[in-house]
Amino acid sequence: MDPFAIVCDSSHDLPPDISEKLRLTVVPYTINFGTESSLDDGVLPLEEFAQLLDRYDKGKGYPTTAAPAPSRFAEAFMSHIKQGLSRILTVTISHKVSNTYDAAVQAAEMVEKEYPDSEIEVVDSLSGSMVEGMLVLEAARARDLGHPLHEAKRLLENMRGNLRLMVALETTKYLAKSGRARHFQYLLSNALQIRPIITARDGALALCARVRGRMERAVDRMVDEVQQTYRSGVVSVVEGMAPDLKEMVVHKLSQRLGLNREQILETKMTPALLVHVGKRVVGVVWEQEPEPEPDPQPS
Repeated sequence: MDPFAIVCDSSHDLPPDISEKLRLTVVPYTINFGTESSLDDGVLPLEEFAQLLDRYDKGKGYPTTAAPAPSRFAEAFMSHIKQGLSRILTVTISHKVSNTYDAAVQAAEMVEKEYPDSEIEVVDSLSGSMVEGMLVLEAARARDLGHPLHEAKRLLENMRGNLRLMVALETTKYLAKSGRARHFQYLLSNALQIRPIITARDGALALCARVRGRMERAVDRMVDEVQQTYRSGVVSVVEGMAPDLKEMVVHKLSQRLGLNREQILETKMTPALLVHVGKRVVGVVWEQEPEPEPDPQPS
C-alpha cells in the first residue's frame, strides 16, 4: 500500500502516459463554450479542441474556464479513503490565478470532518503548467520511496521556490480575451510585433520580458535564462499547438546546455490553459540554482 495518494488539477501538463504511470487522480477544470460545457479531462483530443478554439475566435462566445468545485475534490478524496488510502497529497495551480487551491483546501476540511482519521495536505504550486507537473513528479518519487505525507509536502514546498517558468506568446490577445492581461499589453504586442514572455512571480502571472520581432528571438531569450540559472535534472518544454516552436526550443537547449533529448520532457498544454494563451505558445520549466542565503548581519 502506498503511504499516500496523489491528487492534482488538470493544469499539471504532464504527458498522459506519465500521468497514468504515476497513478494520479486528476480533478478537471470546466471549459464553457457559451451554454455548453466540457471537462478538461483529456477525452476531447487537443486537435479537436484547437478547432473549436479557432471557430470561437472568429465569432462571439469565446470560451471561459472554471475552477473545479470543492465537491469534485471531495469526491476524489473520498474515493481514495474508501479504498484504504486515508493520507492524500494534493498539488494545485497557484491560488493567485485560480480558485482551485481554495476549492481543494475547502474540500479537505469537509472530508476530514467526515473522516477524522484521514489526513489531506494541499500544496500550492505558486505557478502552473509543468511547474505543477514537476512537483507532482517529486510527490510521486517521495511516495514511491516510502516517505510519509508530511515529509513529502515539505519536499515540494522546498522545491517549488527553485522551479522557474517562462512562456513566450506570439500574441497577448487570448490573455486579453480571458481577462488575464491589461488592454495596453494587448495593443502593444500586436501593434509593434512584440512577443511577450510571461512568468510566475510570487504566485502571480507577471510580464518577464518583451522581445521585438520573430518568435525565435523570444526563444533565445528564454534559453539564455535557462543557461544562466540551470541547476540539474529534467528540463521541460511545453507547447500549445506549435511543434515548430517546440523543436526550436529543444534544439537550442540541447546545444547550449549539452542535454540529450531524453533529459528534456516534452509535453503539451491542456485545453484549459490554451483558452488563455492560444495555440502559438511555447514555454520552458527548469530547476534553477537556489538563491544564496543572505549574510548574517553583525550584532
